[in-house]
Amino acid sequence: MTERYRTAVVTGGGRGIGAAVARGLTARGLAVTVFARSARQLEEVVRAGGAALGVAGDVRREADVRRLREEHERLNGPVDVLVNGAGILVRGSAEDLSPEAFREVIDVNLLGPFLCAREVIPGMKVRGRGRIVNLASISGTLGTPLASPYNASKWGLIGLTKCLAEELRPAGVQCLSVSPGSVDTEMLARTPFPPQMTPEEVARVVVFAALDAPDAMTGSNLEVFG
Repeated sequence: MTERYRTAVVTGGGRGIGAAVARGLTARGLAVTVFARSARQLEEVVRAGGAALGVAGDVRREADVRRLREEHERLNGPVDVLVNGAGILVRGSAEDLSPEAFREVIDVNLLGPFLCAREVIPGMKVRGRGRIVNLASISGTLGTPLASPYNASKWGLIGLTKCLAEELRPAGVQCLSVSPGSVDTEMLARTPFPPQMTPEEVARVVVFAALDAPDAMTGSNLEVFG
């Protein structure tokens, strides 16, 4: 199926799972653009051969997301695959968290994927093909103490995935989510949970969802958790 998909955009691609996904897609022959807030991290990924282009910006800003698509298209061509990997975690009890902190997590983890998907969907529909893969979490199906905004955002992201899958099914565009458990990342290091897998292991599942999963799997949430 790789021959159908020649380019990809990976948000949150400067480190962790996103960088591992970019490397995996690049290894499969795709021209990959990585997107994150840290230009330095993006430069490191590109310099190491993990991506063709790095674009710095914020998934919460429509202008940044539009610029991401435009710069990707200018160098690599149309966006065939979008991997929404950008995400943040704010921990705290519900009574102690501020509305601003809660909203920030929702904006990055849920509004961001919506804005990125909305930006690439028109072109995918015109071409009659494309894949959107949302990096969710096992926290999108389980409750976790002190992580209400993160869990809420991931539950919402799985719901967004399923809705987009049905909206885009007639156009030949698929949308899937991947929900890993505890991954050995900087984010996990701020929690009490021990790592159970590496970013590279999760990336293999994301690459499968992006390139190899049958079209009929659209709407699926692939759990990487036992």
